[in-house]
Amino acid sequence: MKIKQLLPIALAGLLGTVGSASAAPITFSFDSNTWYPSEVTTPSMTQMGTTVTMAGTDTLYNTLQGVGVGDDALTSTGESISFTFTPNAVSLLSGVVFESSMTLSGADFNLYGDGTLLNSFSFLNTWSVGGSYFTSLDFGSWNATEFMFSGMSNNGFRIKKLTVDVPEPGMVALMGMGLLLAGVATRRRRKS
Repeated sequence: MKIKQLLPIALAGLLGTVGSASAAPITFSFDSNTWYPSEVTTPSMTQMGTTVTMAGTDTLYNTLQGVGVGDDALTSTGESISFTFTPNAVSLLSGVVFESSMTLSGADFNLYGDGTLLNSFSFLNTWSVGGSYFTSLDFGSWNATEFMFSGMSNNGFRIKKLTVDVPEPGMVALMGMGLLLAGVATRRRRKS
């Protein structure tokens, strides 16, 4: 293979590598300004060109402690709450989940990404008399357009915040250019 034929492939790989290294972290907050559950009337929000839309197995409610399912705003056994991101897949980094139980048992939930089970989480209660506490969880860096939290425990939990890495427009353009150059290189190679 000649150097002229290798050049577009090398350039495509370089552009893809540079693009994949740049992403912008965004934190979406799902709390309200009251302790009492209020129905979520606008289940979507947009930041930096990325929209997140919430849905649940029942009506969504939020409080100062975050968003949950049902009028108690807690996502419990058999219930789920999902967050769909558009226009591109995002990388879920972390979240703050409220543990409602006053016992030492964990508030368990399964995390799904685009319908695939990613992991199961359990964290100990941090409740104390006169106050509520939030536990920050590190989810790793899974990529998906939809993340679903499915309740596995009656203790219940709420989602207060989600931090994600969002592809920057420049990154998407670079990756597209890299794919285009790779296609051109492949086509030229087939012709010769």
